[in-house]
Amino acid sequence: MSQPLYHDLSGDRLTVANDPARLAWNDTLEAMMAHAAATPEHLARTLAADPDFALAHAAKGLMLLSLARAELVGAARECLLQARASAGLRPVTRREAMVIEALSLWLDDAPRRAAERLEAILPAHPHDVLALKLSHGLRFMLGDQQEMLATLQRFAPGFGEHHPLAGYVNGCHAFALEERGFYAEAERTGRRAVALSPRDAWGRHAVAHVLEMTGRAGEGIAWLGEGRGIAHANNLRFHIFWHLALFRLERGENAEVLRLYDEEIRAEPTDDYRDIANGASLLARLDHAGVDVGDRWEELAAKAEGRVHDGRLVFADLHYVLSLLGAGHRGGAEAIAADLMHDARSHASRERAAAARSGAFAARGLIAFSEGDHPEAARLLGMARDGLLAIGGSHAQRDLFEQIHIESLIRAGSHDLAGRLLEQRLARRGGANRFAVRRLAQLRRHAPGRLAALAVAATPLAIAH
Repeated sequence: MSQPLYHDLSGDRLTVANDPARLAWNDTLEAMMAHAAATPEHLARTLAADPDFALAHAAKGLMLLSLARAELVGAARECLLQARASAGLRPVTRREAMVIEALSLWLDDAPRRAAERLEAILPAHPHDVLALKLSHGLRFMLGDQQEMLATLQRFAPGFGEHHPLAGYVNGCHAFALEERGFYAEAERTGRRAVALSPRDAWGRHAVAHVLEMTGRAGEGIAWLGEGRGIAHANNLRFHIFWHLALFRLERGENAEVLRLYDEEIRAEPTDDYRDIANGASLLARLDHAGVDVGDRWEELAAKAEGRVHDGRLVFADLHYVLSLLGAGHRGGAEAIAADLMHDARSHASRERAAAARSGAFAARGLIAFSEGDHPEAARLLGMARDGLLAIGGSHAQRDLFEQIHIESLIRAGSHDLAGRLLEQRLARRGGANRFAVRRLAQLRRHAPGRLAALAVAATPLAIAH
């Protein structure tokens, strides 16, 4: 008797042994797109139903690598071995083989080639949400916004509204649009994504990014509510509360920001790099606003100490540096900066080496800033500025480094350059940015002429915000 043919919810053929494995795999796909906390559970059910399902092993390996934790690389390699062994027992489709190849490429320190291999699946399988979502995540980690958007521009329209995961794909498209500055289209697409798929935490998050980047704090608070639509989510929910805290901070509601930090953002004190980034970047913003954050830096620094030599993602490394410096743990920060400098010179991954070059300047700049050497901090952060896109993360996340650069310039007496950057910042956000308004007002008493006039014109916004 011939083996039954199974297909996933996009209609793509699966080399699974039975229908329970197929159903569990479909649950895995929906959970992955929804950033659901239950994703690992669904994947485990899939492999329990069919331990020789090669695609599931490969997907697990790729998901492990996306966590950017050094100790998980070995587990991802084991997933590759299991995927290859399973493919030897049961011939896989070309699509499935390409996902296995993508895992191998990433393990060989070629993440961009891994993304390209996943995207090469899509012309023949344009509804393959696994390949689409995994490549989206990889491009995001690489800071490759152009290709992230190009892929979604090409394939997202093909989902229409008939596909069960169409809303989630629209959410990815919305985020890619936002990161490239197409704010109006991103907002429309993101709102449509959430309407189609109410569990689309990524689409909800994409709209929050638009509202942050366009200076619409009140709308952002209304959109996010108190965690609307994200109860099912994994640690992305902490990041969405981070966005809510940024909106509250923009309105000067510092007590509420601290409450969100304690009760939502760091309610679970994990050492996941994304969670540490949320905490460190928010505490740094509060510090710069003159808010007493108590001993909160110590908890982050304790987690960061265990990640000093991870060396998996420069975005993560810089937030470990922030955490360590916030608690006065300079030694760990210096070690990360040294590792970044070494990787910039000799790392096997071209992507890691390129990101590490800017990361090393930024890390040294953060150390100089913490020591009060503001001219040196301004010089180093200025050198890092144009290359920071390569470290990954979003514009909203990397914006902290821009703020510290401007703060360094002001404290170093470089008021003209600081003023120009603040003017640009205010213009990008429609004249509504608390940081820019307050710093321009600060410069007013130092800067003659155009900058003073600009500061005077901007000052009333401080009252409204």
